[in-house]
Amino acid sequence: MTAYRIGIDTGGTFTDLVRFDITTGELFSLKVSSSPQEPLQAFIGSLKDSDVPLEGIEGLVHGTTVVTNALITRSGSKVGFICTTGYEDTAYIQRVNRQFLYDLTWDKPTPLLRSRRHCIGVNERVNAKGQVVVPLVLAEIDRVCREIEDGEFEALAVCFLFSYLNTDHERQLAAALRERFSDIPVSVSHEIAPIWREYERSSTVIADAFVKPLIQRYVLSLKAGLLDCGFTKPWSMMKSNGGLMDADAAALNPIQLAMSGPAGGAVASQRISQLLGLDNVVTIDVGGTSADVGLLLNGQITYTTEYEIEWGIPASIPLIDIKTIGAGGGSIAFINTGGFLQVGPQSAGSVPGPICYGCGGTSVTITDANLHLRRLNSAYFNGGKLRLNESLINAGLDDLAGRLDMTPTQLALAVVDIANENMANAIRMVSIEKGHDPRHFALLAFGGAGPLHGAAIAKKLGIPTVVVPPYPGGFCALGLLMGDLRVDKVWTQALRSDRVQPDEVVARFDQIASAAADELHQQGFPGEPTFEYSINMRYLGQNYEMEVAVPALRSGSGVNAASQLCAAYSAFHAKHHSMYQYTMDDAVIEMVSFKVIAIGPIAHPQISNATAAEGESSTVRDVIFGAEGPIPCTIIRRRSMPVNQPISGPMIVEEEGSTTVVEPGMVVTRNEYDILILEVNP
Repeated sequence: MTAYRIGIDTGGTFTDLVRFDITTGELFSLKVSSSPQEPLQAFIGSLKDSDVPLEGIEGLVHGTTVVTNALITRSGSKVGFICTTGYEDTAYIQRVNRQFLYDLTWDKPTPLLRSRRHCIGVNERVNAKGQVVVPLVLAEIDRVCREIEDGEFEALAVCFLFSYLNTDHERQLAAALRERFSDIPVSVSHEIAPIWREYERSSTVIADAFVKPLIQRYVLSLKAGLLDCGFTKPWSMMKSNGGLMDADAAALNPIQLAMSGPAGGAVASQRISQLLGLDNVVTIDVGGTSADVGLLLNGQITYTTEYEIEWGIPASIPLIDIKTIGAGGGSIAFINTGGFLQVGPQSAGSVPGPICYGCGGTSVTITDANLHLRRLNSAYFNGGKLRLNESLINAGLDDLAGRLDMTPTQLALAVVDIANENMANAIRMVSIEKGHDPRHFALLAFGGAGPLHGAAIAKKLGIPTVVVPPYPGGFCALGLLMGDLRVDKVWTQALRSDRVQPDEVVARFDQIASAAADELHQQGFPGEPTFEYSINMRYLGQNYEMEVAVPALRSGSGVNAASQLCAAYSAFHAKHHSMYQYTMDDAVIEMVSFKVIAIGPIAHPQISNATAAEGESSTVRDVIFGAEGPIPCTIIRRRSMPVNQPISGPMIVEEEGSTTVVEPGMVVTRNEYDILILEVNP
């Protein structure tokens, strides 16, 4: 029987599936409307539409925005926050910085707790050296349990002072809570985020507890749905760092899924960039609800641990550095309180969707504007599965345009241009504000609407080349199949370079790597993992550290530990100089935390060679690109394009899951890997 691997990416508007035939290497992609109220419906529906016999599925990987949406909309659980006595206000005090320095009306963001009364102090104390100052006694555990009974909490978050150095008290309390409240999920800081900085650790464990009941129900519903269909094999979910995690493990660590969906796009982007030999790439994924922007530097994905649920509410998890804005095909155009036209971040979503869907939508969206400008084919949207009705949008365009003293076409052009500017600004935030000139990058555009807007965004930023990958509409789902099993482990302990013994560092790395490998094997990886090592370092006296990749500081490596540690210090000096243009060669280096990544490689789909399909010819349609009005434009199906033959615009390239716009004066080439390469200024 033919064997398949399946990737399913659920977004706010569409659910994408990519099917990889392990035997032949063939790829197939499809897109169905998401069902936010019944996520299982779109998930199982996409599987059924793929015509894959469930017994032939060797691997299933899922990416989802469920956690992201729950955090943004504050639709999580009632959490009880349990901390060291005296620190009950940590989540409310937050930091002393302000988002807007001179805005006297600005208030701190509300934490993910529903009330200050839901913060319970525990009489215990561990000091900064990990030594017990006040022991945790059984009577205190009983008192805390009685308070929890009165609180009717849906989830519990435990975070004691300095528990990353000594986990005993958290372990004691967590064991008691899990025994006494078996139906209430418990998140514990040393399990979720064993890091220093009390507020960041508290905020992260609260966020994990906030979404844990939701994700546990979500995973259980998907497992039940798959079981009803006859699928009984283990399956995985993509984490925010681009690695895969067994679905059951993901339900126990849901904060790791905060950027699950967009991470797949970043992983696939790296593979496409490697095929083309591109080192520096800006990625933009435009779906129906949002646009996600990221960077590849020197061919590598950029990572961060500074995810913010809302300004001032962090979740310290390893994740791919992606900026998300509310700009997608369903983004709504409206007149704001200042009387100006604004587009997004509100979205029509999949229900009711844009007006042209004919499902009851009444607000003009970016999709409606693109349809009016004739950049979309009403008969071939989503491969013809959803026919767009242009006549329905006339009343909405007329009304909004009339209030702004514009014609409907002027309004449609303005809506698209504002959306393009919003997306260009998101790229500026991840590039220019971090010292990178986008004119020296290529733009890799994907998602259902990414190729539709990619050329215009590149023009605004002076980006010379736009790349549209194969299967752009389901590109994040394709990326799910390109990920590997991955476990990140962190040990926090401040050590000084003038006092530490190399063997001490080696012993700790051995311990962390062993724990990471064990967890990987528990998730079903049978082989020997590969490891990556890093240390968060800073000069003594500095307040913030930077993560530095270091050599394998492991016993049995055959390399002198002292020389390896010196190499790690040299790597820190080099990274500090690249960021700040100076080093302090004689200063003491403080190592704040140690990190090991264990990776379990999985066979990935390969991008196959492209050929031009026969029997399909191009057509011509009048398309509006600017104030000059409609101009004749070549319309061609992607599979019909010749290979390695440059074609001048204007041109619209259509395919099942997306549409690529090639503006007048631009040149597009379909290469042997079915990648479209668009030269903005040939």
